[in-house]
Amino acid sequence: MARKVPSDRPMLFRFPRIRPSTLLIALAVTAGAIGISLALFAGRVFALRDQRAAGPNWSFPSRMYSSGVPLVEGTTVPDIYLRSQLAARGYLEERSLSLTPGRYTYSGHRFEIVLRGFSDPPDPEGSGGPEHVVVTTDGGSIVQVERIGGIGHSPRPDLAHPPRLEPVLVSMLFDDDLMWRMRVPLERIPLAVRRAIVTSEDRRFYSHPGLDVRGIARAFAMNMKKGSTRQGGSTITQQLARGLFLGRERTWFRKLAEVPLALGLEVVLSKDEILEMYLNSVYWGQAGAYSIGGIASAAQWYFDVPVESLSVVQGAMLASMIPAPNVHTPFENPEPVRLRRNTVLEELERVGHLRPGESARLGQTPLGLRRGTTPAERFPSYAGYVNHVLDQLIRPRAGTHFGLSIFTTMDLAWQELAEDAMESGLAKLDPGRRRDRLEGAFVALDPSRSSVLAMVGGRTSETGHFNRAYQARRQPGSAIKPFVYAAAFASGRGITPATTVADTQVTYGRGRQAWRPRNFDGTYHPEVTLAKALEKSLNVATTSLVEMIGPHAVVDVAERFGLGRLKPVLSIGLGSNEVTLLDLTNAYAAFQTAGMLHHPSPLRLVLNRRGVRVAGPSLEATQAIPPGIAALMTGLLQNIVRYGVASPLRTVYGMARPLGGKTGTSNDFHDAWFVGITPHVVGGVWVGYDRPRSIGRAAAHSAIPLWARTVGRMLEGFPPAPFLDASHLEWADMNPWSGCLADSAGTGELTPFLPGTAPLSTCVPYESFDYETAYGDSAYPEDSLWIVDDTEHDSTTFEYTAEDTSTYAPRPE
Repeated sequence: MARKVPSDRPMLFRFPRIRPSTLLIALAVTAGAIGISLALFAGRVFALRDQRAAGPNWSFPSRMYSSGVPLVEGTTVPDIYLRSQLAARGYLEERSLSLTPGRYTYSGHRFEIVLRGFSDPPDPEGSGGPEHVVVTTDGGSIVQVERIGGIGHSPRPDLAHPPRLEPVLVSMLFDDDLMWRMRVPLERIPLAVRRAIVTSEDRRFYSHPGLDVRGIARAFAMNMKKGSTRQGGSTITQQLARGLFLGRERTWFRKLAEVPLALGLEVVLSKDEILEMYLNSVYWGQAGAYSIGGIASAAQWYFDVPVESLSVVQGAMLASMIPAPNVHTPFENPEPVRLRRNTVLEELERVGHLRPGESARLGQTPLGLRRGTTPAERFPSYAGYVNHVLDQLIRPRAGTHFGLSIFTTMDLAWQELAEDAMESGLAKLDPGRRRDRLEGAFVALDPSRSSVLAMVGGRTSETGHFNRAYQARRQPGSAIKPFVYAAAFASGRGITPATTVADTQVTYGRGRQAWRPRNFDGTYHPEVTLAKALEKSLNVATTSLVEMIGPHAVVDVAERFGLGRLKPVLSIGLGSNEVTLLDLTNAYAAFQTAGMLHHPSPLRLVLNRRGVRVAGPSLEATQAIPPGIAALMTGLLQNIVRYGVASPLRTVYGMARPLGGKTGTSNDFHDAWFVGITPHVVGGVWVGYDRPRSIGRAAAHSAIPLWARTVGRMLEGFPPAPFLDASHLEWADMNPWSGCLADSAGTGELTPFLPGTAPLSTCVPYESFDYETAYGDSAYPEDSLWIVDDTEHDSTTFEYTAEDTSTYAPRPE
């Protein structure tokens, strides 16, 4: 055997010797990395497909619906309220009913209605076709509902649920790009339309692996010849990859990046899934300020038809627009679009999707354009708040990107009424046309669970504008006082509405820290009961009460009511801290729910595109204050309307129904508030300038008129209903100044007490003050915060301790 002779030439490169085991490990690691990358990529793609994620050109505005109005025997539905709900939904009143959905007749407490039904999206509270019903009312309630049956060949009504006036699509939640896109499944898109788009954009779509080499070579040659990027040569898969991950910019780098993404899409998705996502992502031009995304929106904008109704001719026109939708605009320049449409029809005939000669015949037809309506964007204040809640509850941009179906608690008629009443009312208060206009906000809550029934965030209702109802933090003035008194009654010190405090001027602190609270009308009293101090909103007496129980006790109670951690200073009882209108109104609502604080929510139900529940209102509630104290405060708030600063509701605006509430005016009339409670609705109003300055009037002459105008119209027709506090209270005819039982001279007021705490004897009131002269029925001193030197005191200046207790003590024997 010959021996190999070594060469004299030096070896320029020597391959390393690799052990088989090392090679196997390297291959395994590489395969594992590829597998992990593919799994991560697949997860991202599936999230996009299922609308749990968004991409550069892949977002879906959510659809927001109002509440429905169930038609159930025994429920309180006055005739005027039902008619307003019908009008808000566009139902037409007729003398003789035609069996067409959206029509009704009315005669003598008898409504005959052809309900529209509701089926898309599916609603757990009822999804079905139109229905003919007869509703009979009496005394503000529904006494009989007759379900006569469905309408013609329409889908059957939902008999498993009560009939109702349907929820209404009131807004779509858009992102900053205002992309109008509605997701539709592939089976809803006619086959002829799909063929037209595939033939025009990617004829070999169903045979290539994501890349069309011949198409790329043809585009490359054309672009080199023209010296610019004229043809893309991209397959439908590449176009989808671009929209999901890369955006619309046209560069060679982006073209190269499309390749691995397109191949990956072909691995994890089927051809039909790719086509469905593509047809829902294509950009089809502009509809005014809105970008048209997806075939459903294109069908609605260019032809005013649902996507299922598109013809092959219409599909060919849409296909012809895809390469340059802002150049080929059929409304402005129809002839070039018609020629390009005919080219697509000819291609369809060439590949066998049309019979011979059919493209020529179809090419003679007009474009058949019919401009559709742009998306609904009603009630932007409410919609903006819903979007904010979804961001907090689900994830940021959930409402503007994931195509949710949002069923809200909005009362459609009340929302319309609130916006109209606030705008007209503020215009009367401030008729000027300055840029710095007087502003206002309004919130209406369902007292039982704090559902947001209506919200107005300002005079200018536009998407994205500042919402003063939940974003603005302002000093509430004396509207905070009920929580001071609630803290006192819950302090365990035996304090009752008959307890008296000093109402004489006193200066707290020294030097620059000196502070002297003042009563609005400049009158003072040696002593006054807490009931009268709250009714008349006496600042000095309230400060005496804060000094008695300690500011920290008020801070603790205010925090339990959802008002945040306020500063523990003596002026806390006069509203020197800041709150939002929504939080303050919700805090008042807790007085009507046995002291249980619910989180305010505009949501009834949120569904994803598959109809799966993804969010809803929180059912949790916390005990802010004992039930007895809550009932006591409800009674005292009613007395503020009967005898105190809110008496104009009764004497001027004629609101004789059971209601309570409290005004608030901050220092120098910068802010005016009124929060009112009724058994049907809790409403809050704020009035002021965005850049604080005097509004020139107190709450009794600004916030109360707006509240009366708004809530008074809401409750028109509703029968008076009592507050449900009888089991917790006893009422006594008390002299409101001395705290004793009233004498025979008729100087008393019916005052609520917890059982066993009412005064038992009469006494002679002190003679140094003429009550009737100072406080007759026609006089109602307004509340205001008056500060000497510095409003915001250093909390270390005054140190107090207070017992933290959630119980109340009965009156000692």
